[in-house]
Amino acid sequence: MTARKQSSASPALASFEDLEDRRMMVYWPGFVEMDKVFQQYPWLNGAGHGVAVIDRGIDYLHPRLGGNPVTNTPSPRIVNVWDWNDNDANPFPTDPPTGPDPLSAHATGVAGVLAMLPYKNPKDGLTYQGLLQGSTLYNLRESFDDSQNSIAAALQWVLDNHAKYNITAINLTDFVGTTANIPVYESQIEALWNAGVFMITPVANNWLGDPETGLPAHTAIGYPGKSPYIFATGGLDANGTGVRTETQRGINLDLLAPAVNVWIPYYTPSTGVHEWVQGTGNSWGTPMVTGTAVMLQQIDPTIKPAEIMQIIQDGGVWVADTAANAAISGYAGYKRIDVLGAVKLAYSRRDDAYDQGTGNDTLATAATIALDGSGKGSLTNLKLLAHDHDYYTFTIGADGQFNFTATAGAQLLDSHGNVIGTFGAGGGLSGQALAAGTYYVHAYSDTQGLASAYSVSIQAVPTDPPPTAPGANGTFNDMKYDAGGNLHFVWYDASDKTLKYAARDAGKVWGPVQTIDSAPDVGNFVSLALDASGKPAVAYYDATNADLKYASFNGATWDVTTVESTNTVGYYPSLKFDNAGNPIIAYYYKTGGDLRVATRVGGGAWQVSTVDSNGDVGRYPSLALNPASGAWSIAYEATGVGAFKYAQRNGSVWSTTLVDQNGAGGGYISLAFDANNRPAFSYYDAWNADLKFARFNGSTWSKTTVAAKNSQGLYTNLFFDDGNDPVIYYFNKTANSLVRAQSSAGVFGFQILITNGGRENRVARDDDGNETYSYFDPTTLGLQVNDR
Repeated sequence: MTARKQSSASPALASFEDLEDRRMMVYWPGFVEMDKVFQQYPWLNGAGHGVAVIDRGIDYLHPRLGGNPVTNTPSPRIVNVWDWNDNDANPFPTDPPTGPDPLSAHATGVAGVLAMLPYKNPKDGLTYQGLLQGSTLYNLRESFDDSQNSIAAALQWVLDNHAKYNITAINLTDFVGTTANIPVYESQIEALWNAGVFMITPVANNWLGDPETGLPAHTAIGYPGKSPYIFATGGLDANGTGVRTETQRGINLDLLAPAVNVWIPYYTPSTGVHEWVQGTGNSWGTPMVTGTAVMLQQIDPTIKPAEIMQIIQDGGVWVADTAANAAISGYAGYKRIDVLGAVKLAYSRRDDAYDQGTGNDTLATAATIALDGSGKGSLTNLKLLAHDHDYYTFTIGADGQFNFTATAGAQLLDSHGNVIGTFGAGGGLSGQALAAGTYYVHAYSDTQGLASAYSVSIQAVPTDPPPTAPGANGTFNDMKYDAGGNLHFVWYDASDKTLKYAARDAGKVWGPVQTIDSAPDVGNFVSLALDASGKPAVAYYDATNADLKYASFNGATWDVTTVESTNTVGYYPSLKFDNAGNPIIAYYYKTGGDLRVATRVGGGAWQVSTVDSNGDVGRYPSLALNPASGAWSIAYEATGVGAFKYAQRNGSVWSTTLVDQNGAGGGYISLAFDANNRPAFSYYDAWNADLKFARFNGSTWSKTTVAAKNSQGLYTNLFFDDGNDPVIYYFNKTANSLVRAQSSAGVFGFQILITNGGRENRVARDDDGNETYSYFDPTTLGLQVNDR
């Protein structure tokens, strides 16, 4: 059970007994495996965290807590805040005016379980200590006469000061409770829950009823335990194998903890004695859970209260209730706390993907940072838990200089693990000279997990590449492989506003950069295709003249022609060659808002026809040839009605189909035919900011939302792999990353290829199925070409 509870009210009570009055329970630090946590995880001591104890007052002079009653020196582990009973700033436990009350110093026992100094008990020879040797306790004393309003005031103080003092948990004991439908402190506990502060309280010890107050047996758990923002603990029996008979039960009981004969420091106001006694009551198990929660917050400061309780429950031990009580409560049993189990589970569950399984805590298990062709690589969304070691490895193929950045403190290590350089959180190393070889990055946090995810990035320092390097200053681009494994690459150079081209041979060596068209401002919306002999041709937009242009390579030079020049024409061209080697271009006639195609047969004049003129249609056309029928098809946007359409030519007649209407369009359409010669296209749904995929099954179109979190799906590129599964490259705008989505058995999986970049991406596949992609790199302000 986690936070989500419903029930009615009854008070939470606690009591203590001397050793002589009851048989000794098992050694409770060992029973809940707290001692093993101290041995195996000595850094988990709550350092830097504060715990608010809202109760009846802490004996801050108690020697077991680090105080000195002889010199009247308070414990440095306790900060005295306010006493709502005596209305002063000295919340030392005193009896109420009505006479001695054994619960006046109740918070002293709570403080002992939380933060008591190590103490060898002369009664059993065992050493006891509080869970949180490094935490500070904030002492807030409730009013005996006005408990509810004083609790509200104490909670308000915590709400106002939790960030200042890093108070991450509250141990609350309410001795009176409330029958109100909504407690007076409702707004405070909701705000504290939302702020990530863990709150917990003991349930009452009156399952059998309370003759003194007249409470009947088997009352339901009330406030504060039934609040959805406060967890509730009950007690184990003396043997730790069953539910303590007096423990209230039901839906709001989250956890069990030792509650019989628990060794605690105490204080008796009427005698002034600083005692060491055995207490019995559900109150003494609660701080064991509070302390464990703070340890989990120390491991991972990003953890939320519900996640904390879930881990403690999942790491706990099942305890069955008696059949009679289970029949009354409706619950067969509950989990009891195991501190070691919770800590181990937190380290396993709260770390990032690289630290699962064998993890990446050693050089031998280091996670890989893959570097691209420019010597760039990064990993993001990494987590660093308390006392955690994260290792990452990378290999460079040639000597060079590299820049390193990390949002966590890290070290650069050589192949043997020797430190080369160190950089602090948010810093890095610049111009680090490295020889070819394997290296490591080591990130480490000592006693406190990081409060946010971190990243590591590597970038080779460019060695003054020539301004005409392939893709330099590029934005619009396209690429294709020919049958010989040569990559053809064309791009718009935004610096001089010209259209450029370069080819890379099968050995991945680039040839010289060529200028296709140097007329002022040409090359926007470029589309590349290869003719039957493997020669490149491009269709593109001439922004100076607002014309559609076409250029083809004749083996030595580029032949440039104007395809259409009627008003503003030629946006988003999509170029292909038919089976006879004739080029055809689909494009958007902006002035008229029409979808058009231009065809040239046998090198003659261009023939222009209109495919669709029904409203504003034709943006982002994607042209493809049906391999079986030889019929041309176009997927495109119908902007006027916010829709996506599909057109197919039968002979000389085009038929159109409305595939998806979202009211906003979006574009970035990529059309392809699958192995069954059926069309499909990927596209960006601007209304929902989603990546979508439409596929024709032979009779109807099916539509799938591929990625729907935040803004995803721009610059899509679709193809079908050798298994006839769709693959889509696209840009995740929110994450600023390039993503590859691949469907398997109808379910898409995702791979992040590039972080900090990915616009204007294009993809080419060679005959062996190898993929090469381009994208705009905002760091270099140009295009990068990577092989997957």
